[in-house]
Amino acid sequence: MAEEFKTSEGGALCLVTVSLDASAVDQVRRAAAQAGAGLVTNFTSYLETVPSSQLEKLLTGTEAVVCLIDFEKDKNLAVQTASTMQTLTKNHATLIALSSEENPDLILHAMRAGCTEYLTKPLRIEQLAELLRKLRGRWQSTARHSTQPVGRVLAFMGVRGGAGASTIAVHLGSFLARRQRKTLIVDQHPWLGHVALLMGLDAHNFSFYELLQNISRLDEMLLKSYVAHHSSGADVLPSADLMGEAARIEGDVLGRAIRFLASVYNFVVMDCPSGLGELDLVTAACSDEFYLVATPEVPALRDLSRYLDRLRELQMTPAKLKVVINQYSSGRRVTLGQIEEAIGHPIAFAFPTDAAYLIPALDTGSPISPEQRSDFGDQIGKWAMELAPATATPVETKRKFAFWF
Repeated sequence: MAEEFKTSEGGALCLVTVSLDASAVDQVRRAAAQAGAGLVTNFTSYLETVPSSQLEKLLTGTEAVVCLIDFEKDKNLAVQTASTMQTLTKNHATLIALSSEENPDLILHAMRAGCTEYLTKPLRIEQLAELLRKLRGRWQSTARHSTQPVGRVLAFMGVRGGAGASTIAVHLGSFLARRQRKTLIVDQHPWLGHVALLMGLDAHNFSFYELLQNISRLDEMLLKSYVAHHSSGADVLPSADLMGEAARIEGDVLGRAIRFLASVYNFVVMDCPSGLGELDLVTAACSDEFYLVATPEVPALRDLSRYLDRLRELQMTPAKLKVVINQYSSGRRVTLGQIEEAIGHPIAFAFPTDAAYLIPALDTGSPISPEQRSDFGDQIGKWAMELAPATATPVETKRKFAFWF
């Protein structure tokens, strides 16, 4: 059941509350009125019972969405609700978790579900109104992106070293850029990532983590000063090429950065370090597609199975979770069908062993190009064509949703 409260004429701003009690809804309504929000819609239950058509109708015409979800009543349904909202808004809703106490486990669970704010009950009207004003200001400062398409975030993670996630990410990103799509390849390794090396970018001034440390100043001008440019047309945010003490980055900072990058580029290709720590799960939550990359050896397949089990426990949307088998040959004793049966998940892509082309490409820092007759490159090319069909010019449609970061 949904209730609507009009709070001002600023109808472009939509607040959605989910499973809040009557007093909390009233506090949200009063805070929204102070902040100049246009409409507060309250769903008395979690969204798993709400028809998607009803939600899509509610969100049509809105430029920004803030969703407040009670995480205390039912943690699992709250996570499903967060996933539903992110799917409908293409990961550009601002999610706020509510609870009566600052439970560390609950805060982490909310962050993994994509929440970037965590408030305790009872809500303080002035505090919430100030937060809404701050978020509104950030949204208005990025309104210049409103004529650009919402970019797709594709994240790649090898389940163990040598799986080839960086190689796949680099090639897919460069092929997308050659198809006239504005593409950014991000090396999320804190140091000694391989993206810059694989692309022959020996000298670069800044790393992705340095950009994250300047999140408060992040705009297009700052971003341009941080990225390196590759001959394929792709932009690159590399990792640091020297070892050092890793900077402490909060999950909400990473989430804000990824969403900003997706407002600037058609495709953001993330090369992730192995593991399922806090930042890895934030990346997964912010991505449109999350690819686990493994080779067909038994140890790698065991690790792949464990990764899948853990992500299922964390309730990652099955449609987002993809499996890539790299370095596969038809002569192997284990077939792709047997792998799918063993891991309980379909294989999205299987890439062949293509040493004749890949080894020179990796050694020289020159990714395989579409013009080369390579089995690996041919499959990357087909994938890029599916993601970015041929058009005279990249289509730029008005965004349905803007976002705050």
